[in-house]
Amino acid sequence: ELFKEQATLLKKHGAAVVVMAFDEEGQAATEEEKVRICKRSYDILVDEVKFPPEDIVFDPNVLTIGTGMEEHANYGVDFIKATKRIKEICPYVKISGGISNLSFGFRGVMKIRESIHS
Repeated sequence: ELFKEQATLLKKHGAAVVVMAFDEEGQAATEEEKVRICKRSYDILVDEVKFPPEDIVFDPNVLTIGTGMEEHANYGVDFIKATKRIKEICPYVKISGGISNLSFGFRGVMKIRESIHS
């Protein structure tokens, strides 16, 4: 309900909204979680609050890939795939992502960091 109240207030003032892929269970890490949370948010914003979809920006959480932990190895691919799917099922939305998060685990390895940021 708080989500809808805040969205209604933003709409009243003509503001756009940036929605991060978090829900009651926490931050979305997998492609499926990112898509599920963004689609759920889209449906609430567009269908219930009547928020203009072109004023919605989703941030599906770019998570670091350089930790060396196996469960983090697919984070970059999950972000890219989720972005494509979100754009397909949520017409007119925009996507934002903190790409520098990808390279966070590569601190001190400048060749890799420079490649990611080029």
